[in-house]
Order: sequence, then structure tokens, then C-alpha cells
Amino acid sequence: MKNIKIDIWSDIVCPFCFIGKKKLEQAISKLQLSEQVEIEWHSFQLDPDFPKGEAIPSSTYLAQRKNYPIEQINAIQQQLTGSAKVYGIDFQFEKALSFNTIEVHRLWQWSKNLGKSSELKEALMKAYFSDGIDLSKEENILQVVENSGLDKLEAESILKSNQFSNEVDEDIYHASQIGVKGVPFFVINNQFAISGAQEDSVFESALMKVSV
Repeated sequence: MKNIKIDIWSDIVCPFCFIGKKKLEQAISKLQLSEQVEIEWHSFQLDPDFPKGEAIPSSTYLAQRKNYPIEQINAIQQQLTGSAKVYGIDFQFEKALSFNTIEVHRLWQWSKNLGKSSELKEALMKAYFSDGIDLSKEENILQVVENSGLDKLEAESILKSNQFSNEVDEDIYHASQIGVKGVPFFVINNQFAISGAQEDSVFESALMKVSV
């Protein structure tokens, strides 16, 4: 019986969201709580104003739009690449292409109804961070969707409509109401909040407290 509900706000282009996802999954597995846990992913856009249909190298994006020194960007990315390997993540930041994530969020919302949200999220993050796939292009998004075992034609129909936009907006509004300033943001059984990809022990401790 699932008695642990975990709500997670995240964005596809957030490396800490990918690491946080893996940290949580590792903690659930270590504590043998898979049968008790229900995870619901929620949408959050780090940059909703990014031009739709465009893509630029993530390092260029961070340097130009966020005003970060390139040396700082490289140092952070190098550190993240090393620490992420422990969790089976192969960051290839030099390939990553920043884009407006609204369309993939709409498909992500659709996948929740099909019980495939975790699978699609994993596939999209791998496509972005490891494979350097340009997810601003509809055909590339649809290929990832199909590889995740979802209906490509249905996904294409959704992208050509405005379906699931309200669900994305509701998630983002809910995040603002509970004070989410950045992602990943985890809420466990409406009792414990974890902001960011914290130490493994933080996830394990919170899960142990709600599992007794």
C-alpha cells in the first residue's frame, strides 16, 4: 500500500533536478520503500521567456542570459559531471542545447495520465544532458516520446494543440503559493520539504521519518 506521497517540482534543463531525482530514487531503493512510495512530478520553468523554437549551447545561454563568467560556468559543470557519475548520470554539458521547455512540460503532463511520467522525464533529461538532442525541434521531442513507449501520433496531436497548458500553469502557480524559488523541490507527505539536490542522508532521513 502506497502511504508515502512525494511531490516534486523540476525542469528538464536543470542538472540539479536530474541529480536530485537519482538521489531520491537511490534513497527509496536503499530503504526498500518502492511499494510504499507514490511520486508525482510537477512542472516548473526556469526560463519561461526563452524564445520558443530556438536553441543555443547551454554554456552560451548561462554566459549571455544569466551573466555568469564562463570560467565559473566551466568549473561548476566540471564539478557536477564528476559528482553525477556516482548516480549513473553522464553529463555532456558541451552538447546541451538550452531551449524553452513548455512543450515538453505539456507532454510530461500528458504522460502522467498514462503512468509514464518518470520514464519520460528520465528520457528527456538524458536526451538533453547526455545526448545533446535539440529539444526545441518537434520531431526530436516526438522521437524521445516514442522511445519512451508512448504514442507518437497522440503526442504530435498534443503539440499541435494547447492541451495540458493549464496543468503546467497550475503546477507553476502552486509552486509560487508554497514558496518554491528554485528546483528541484521535494515535498514528502506534506510534512517535509527538501530544496535542491541535498546530501543522500537528507533524503534518507526524511523518508525514514514518514515510513514508520
